[in-house]
Parts: sequence; structure tokens; C-alpha cells
Amino acid sequence: MNAFVLADPSRCIGCRACEIACVDAHMDSDMGTAMERGLTFSPRLSVVRESGVTAPIQCRQCEDAPCAAVCPSGAITFNGRSVVIDAEQCFGCKACLAACSVGAMQVGIINGERNVPVAHKCDLCAGHREQPACVSVCPAGALRVFSSESLQQLTASRRRENARRVAFEHN
Repeated sequence: MNAFVLADPSRCIGCRACEIACVDAHMDSDMGTAMERGLTFSPRLSVVRESGVTAPIQCRQCEDAPCAAVCPSGAITFNGRSVVIDAEQCFGCKACLAACSVGAMQVGIINGERNVPVAHKCDLCAGHREQPACVSVCPAGALRVFSSESLQQLTASRRRENARRVAFEHN
């Protein structure tokens, strides 16, 4: 099971620190001068405000990634840890945008990589940081990395909780 980052909307305060940290983690140049140099702000997650709540939306690193299945150039693959995009192979066709059920895929200019629109999404900060930058900076603790082990613990805990509930309802 692939690790992924998931937000808890009840904790998200919509500050967008996660978006800024994402851009900073993936930018090769100084973020303080990025605007002066005309570099675009291209986070790999999007804070969405809807129905009174906010939450960052980002890639779930799907096991059978529909974005990879529809990519005509083979630019989207699984590297053993996450679903990754090879910007050199991507030609910006947007098929991945249409296929992603989460809405995590984006197509646009990525600073320092290429000057043509290409697909980009959360890569769990692979090669940039030990832990995803968004998780590190969230002041509300709304973001969490779910690994295979943590998901198994969570589901086991919920099964035990439901078993206790069923047992007490019948006694």
C-alpha cells in the first residue's frame, strides 16, 4: 500500500502554509526572490474552501493510478514509493486531469523544470525532504502521512471499536 498525505478538514485553518512549503521544497532557487524573477507559484496540492470547511487536496498515490493508466506518453509511473511524473516525457495533454477522481493532478509551468505546461502533483517531497514539507509546517496539525502500517493500525482500531459497540448493544 502506498503512503499518502491526508488532511483532516476539522483541523485545517486554511492558512495555506502547506502550499507555500510545497513550492519552497520543490523550488531550486530562493523563494524570497521568486516573485521578482517572475517565477510561477506552483504548489503540488491545493487548499480548497467548500461548504464552510477548508482542506488541502493532494494525490492519494493510488495503487492502480488512473492518471498513469491514461498517460499516453508513459510519463506517469509508480516508483515503488509513490506515483511520479517524468516532466521530460509529459507533453501536457491533460488526460491525467480528467482521470484523477480526487482532483489532485495539475498541469502548468513548474519553476526550474521546463517552460511549457506539464503535469505535476504531490510526490511526498521525495528527494527533497525526509517528510513532506506540508506536513512539517502545518500549524494546526491537520496533515498526516498515512503509511501502510498506520492505515492497518487505524483499521484494526476501528474494527475493535465496532466489535465492542456491537457486543455492548447486544448485552
